[in-house]
Amino acid sequence: MKRKPITLEDLELAIAKAVRETDSQCESLVGVFVERIVPKSRGEVNWALRGVRYGKAERTRCNAAIAVIVERLQSEYNVSDGLK
Repeated sequence: MKRKPITLEDLELAIAKAVRETDSQCESLVGVFVERIVPKSRGEVNWALRGVRYGKAERTRCNAAIAVIVERLQSEYNVSDGLK
């Protein structure tokens, strides 16, 4: 399955938006940080979650949502070449 290209900024926004919509206790999540990584083998994802700014969001609930959302998006997207 081929992943669609996305910029780091758009990916960070997509993850944060999805987490906020998952649980009312995650609505105050400030954002997430994604970093580009070198895949260990061809066909693997080229990005990983680097950090989370929770703000006043409930960490435990947000972490559970983030884990599910990141796993799903890693199967859908690769960070675009040459873009931030």
